[in-house]
Parts: sequence; C-alpha cells; structure tokens
Amino acid sequence: MRLSSLDLALIVLYLCSTVIIGLVLKKRAQRSKKDYLLGGNSMPWYMLGLSNASGMFDISGTMWLVTLLFVYGLKSAWIPWLWP
Repeated sequence: MRLSSLDLALIVLYLCSTVIIGLVLKKRAQRSKKDYLLGGNSMPWYMLGLSNASGMFDISGTMWLVTLLFVYGLKSAWIPWLWP
C-alpha cells in the first residue's frame, strides 16, 4: 500500500494538531488540578458522575470486570456498584 502525499500530509497534520491540543490542555490542567478534575466546580454532580462512570466502559474497565468475575464468580456483579 502506497500513500499519496495528500494522505501523508493529513496524517502529519492530525498528529501535530493532537500534540498541540495536548500541550494546551496540559498547561490548563497544571494551573489547578482541582479545577481540572472537578470542572472548576461549575459542573453539576451528575455530569461528574457520568464522566467518572464512562471510564469503566473502556477496555481496562472491561478487563477489570472480567477479572472480578473470574476471581469471585457471579457475586462480583455487585462490586462495581460498591465502588466509590
């Protein structure tokens, strides 16, 4: 598979923009970690809860639940509900 110069330019543009966005957000997060984690205390509680819960839907959360199921059996279905 050969990529054209337009394909390569788009890939480089995407990678550069991703790095720039990451550096900008890193500067903003370093100002105050509390503001970064709590949304500057301006977000309602349910949005923070959804943000926290969405972290369990990635592959690491899935692997964690499968591990719990393997170790504890079916009773492990209640463990995520006990998690803070």
